[in-house]
Amino acid sequence: MNAAALDRLRAGGTDRLADLLLDDVLDRPVREWVDAEWFARQLAQAARSAAADPQVERRLHEAVRDLRDRVPSGPVSVPASIRGPLTEVLERPFVPDRAIVGRLLDHDTARLLLREVFGDVLVAFGRRLRALPGPKLPRLSKLGGGILEAVGGAVAEEFERTLEARAREFMDAAVQKLVDKMADHLCDPKLVKEYGAWRTHVLHVVLATDRQHLAGEIEKLDPDALIATGAALVRGIVERPSLVGELRSVIDHALGAAGDRSARELLDGAEAHGLDAVRDLLRQRARAVVETPAFAVWWDEVVEGR
Repeated sequence: MNAAALDRLRAGGTDRLADLLLDDVLDRPVREWVDAEWFARQLAQAARSAAADPQVERRLHEAVRDLRDRVPSGPVSVPASIRGPLTEVLERPFVPDRAIVGRLLDHDTARLLLREVFGDVLVAFGRRLRALPGPKLPRLSKLGGGILEAVGGAVAEEFERTLEARAREFMDAAVQKLVDKMADHLCDPKLVKEYGAWRTHVLHVVLATDRQHLAGEIEKLDPDALIATGAALVRGIVERPSLVGELRSVIDHALGAAGDRSARELLDGAEAHGLDAVRDLLRQRARAVVETPAFAVWWDEVVEGR
């Protein structure tokens, strides 16, 4: 009798068992089968174990080195089905918050950039003014002409030195106005189309650049050092005593948002194909397990009460 029941199980009963298990999980309220405290502890423990494991960092280094060695030449190949939506996202009108942009630009480095660029422009403009043809002093004599030429040269040099000093002083006084003007420009609603086109241009330039060239730029960031720094940062985050409580808070919030709804209700048919795939996988594994000798031994023990 045990053998007959096992045969029926192997002949299709396992599919029904797999369906019962999956449907039970899907139809119960999510909060019933998620223990927030236990789940938070497990997540924290897994994160801490991974962060403390030196092999994780070593494998990351190896993966980065492997990627370096396998970077092909030629531009980045992006299918049109991805390039189109990505371009559409970049072209969407976006006006950043003026106060935030102002704070981002309010830095000595931004002022240094503006001072150097516009200061040099002003000085160059002044030099061009000095080189423009103008009225010449009358040449009274050969000697007098030489004296006037020398005096004119000295005046020109002094003018240039004064111009450069004035340009620098002007830039020091005007640089904050330039920072404000940049922030205004970046946040001007009238220019959303132009900035959208510029973001798309950046994308096209990156995609058209040889991948080995891009890899070289990334190499300048010293990926190995970034991995070590990132690992230290992760360890600092996960080793905090408050981690479990923070994870518990996130899980509680998610469960509270779910309310009494089941996983099936939350999915609302959006993942029907994915659920069918999970169901098929469970059925296949159940069929494989019941065919093993170990399952037959377990079955006999359960049925015969041994």
